[in-house]
Amino acid sequence: MKQLIIAADMEGASGIFEENRSWNWNGQDEWREHGRACITSDVLAVVNAAADFGIDDILLYDGHFAGNPEFNVILEKLPPIVRVFDVPNRCFDWRRIRGQAEQKPFGIITVGQHARFGEENAYFDHTIQSPPIKNLFWNGKHIAEIGSAVLSFHNVPYLANIGCAASMGEALELSDKIIPIPVKDMAKGWTPSPRETYPLIYNGVTKALQNAENATNIAVDDGTHHFSMELCDGYVFDTTANISWKGTVAKTKAEWEAPSVEIGLELFNYVRGLLQEE
Repeated sequence: MKQLIIAADMEGASGIFEENRSWNWNGQDEWREHGRACITSDVLAVVNAAADFGIDDILLYDGHFAGNPEFNVILEKLPPIVRVFDVPNRCFDWRRIRGQAEQKPFGIITVGQHARFGEENAYFDHTIQSPPIKNLFWNGKHIAEIGSAVLSFHNVPYLANIGCAASMGEALELSDKIIPIPVKDMAKGWTPSPRETYPLIYNGVTKALQNAENATNIAVDDGTHHFSMELCDGYVFDTTANISWKGTVAKTKAEWEAPSVEIGLELFNYVRGLLQEE
């Protein structure tokens, strides 16, 4: 069996731009009428390319607007080889997500991805939630949603990133062997429809799967993993809170250490819980 992991977001989906940004708003009418079809088209292009290549098991994590039980991808439009990860309300429970996959899947592909907060010429740039989060670092590497997903599958070849052209910066920093597949580019004024990008995604994913033996895993050494997070203006951490993990919490920056990437990403949720408006 060949298992493929797909980590999906939505801001980087085909057909969603500043002028129709409400299509991103999970649970709203325009999201139901238009936005869901956009990300579903992108995911379906990945799935169909994978199926034609010979992948027979696909696990999908639909991470946009995590915490809401309603899926962004229209699951009924996907073939039976696609399963979704079992996590309450689609939350970022990365250890639970990783535990449901094979030990050595064929690869991981990120789709519908946006850039980190502060990236130039980016559609809907943010880091998990910006504001309030300005940046997140792991062992000195600047990560956001792409990094969180790929690091959780650090022993799995990272094959391709699909999304806003500005999102390729984070993806290529994680692995310069990926196949970058942009579906919109603010800098170039390129705003194609999902129908136009479907064959681009299909062909790019096919190339990525064929190139899998040259893809690389994310290099994660044994030992301590250092994380840090800074806040945007107007937000602070509760520095009076007692913490049970190894780290420090200052007014606008928190740092913590963990014995593994998975635990470090899990601690992120505890750190995030200390956020408050200034």
